[in-house]
Amino acid sequence: MRETLQGVIPPVITPFAGEELDLEAFRANVARWDQTGLSGYLVLGSNGENVFLDDGEKLDLVAACRDTAAAGKIIMAGTGCESTRATVRLTARAAAAGADCALVITPGYYKGQMTGERLEAHYRAVADAAPIPILLYNVPKFTGLNLAPAVVGNLATHPNIVGIKDSSGDIGQLIQIRRRTPEEFAVFVGAAGAFYPGLCVGAAGAILAVANAVPELCVAVQARFRTGDLEGALQLQRALMDLTPLVTSVHGIGGLKAAMAYRGYAAGDVRSPLAMPGPAARQEIGAEMERLEALRSRL
Repeated sequence: MRETLQGVIPPVITPFAGEELDLEAFRANVARWDQTGLSGYLVLGSNGENVFLDDGEKLDLVAACRDTAAAGKIIMAGTGCESTRATVRLTARAAAAGADCALVITPGYYKGQMTGERLEAHYRAVADAAPIPILLYNVPKFTGLNLAPAVVGNLATHPNIVGIKDSSGDIGQLIQIRRRTPEEFAVFVGAAGAFYPGLCVGAAGAILAVANAVPELCVAVQARFRTGDLEGALQLQRALMDLTPLVTSVHGIGGLKAAMAYRGYAAGDVRSPLAMPGPAARQEIGAEMERLEALRSRL
């Protein structure tokens, strides 16, 4: 597992028809993504509207991804819950549904009590019980917590904790994590703005929302970096930087689904209380997608 944890992985969206889960649309997207060079898929991530899904829906999505994805694709499932007990249970069920590994977010509801010591104990208990490898998930903008590099370094000694998705966007922190962890520990960048610099400091790859809509461009950034075409990789990184905020911080998951729909993906609706973007936002997103489509066609 450690050897295969690299490359670009999208935190895949969950299509809804109205308020209902649309598994056929989800399968259609996975089949199309399979043709783009992505290393695998993160099911049940933040961009998958994980917090709006019940456990049955979560497991249906993992199973659908496993059944549809090409052989060799990594199937990663977001199984982090607020309690250790619930995380252990969901991780085991996701493994049974076909997940290769689990991404476990820091529990943040009682953030004032989540010291480094408590987080370390939580992750060790989950990893001890898990039938599949575990990756840590640090996303301070959602949890209000930052998983300190020293804690990550301690956890990296556990044989069943194999990597981290760090969405802090802090390159200094990525350097500290990389410095404190073994070479085989997979460090994934979770913020698009940190993708290229993350590769420069030793990241194994990236788990990026924008890779749902323009996977080919994201894959090309890392491919060019690996072949030594640093200028080409940097130019593609820069090209992604206008779309990225439109499908994350500005228009959110609705904006991401609008960008995907522009490319002909089966994006579907968001689940309430989220909302899809209005006409002006869609026009803004469409204009940026048109510019990137011209770039993609020249790859």
